Amino acid sequence: MVQITSRIRYDSLTLAINKNDFVNDKELPLESCIRLHKIFLLNENLIISKNTAVKPAFLDVVIERIIKLLK
Repeated sequence: MVQITSRIRYDSLTLAINKNDFVNDKELPLESCIRLHKIFLLNENLIISKNTAVKPAFLDVVIERIIKLLK
């Protein structure tokens, strides 16, 4: 899991989420971005609901960017 924030930053640790990155055109209510260096684990049982999801292609970009940071 990565941190999603509506506080937009323009640096190498941030990846913007666009409207077309979401499944079924169900986007977040505010313009948002992912903070690639803020990764954490979450127990699946703690998740109460799911508001939206990103497309697999966007998830691949997130993974590529995180790997690039680790190198």
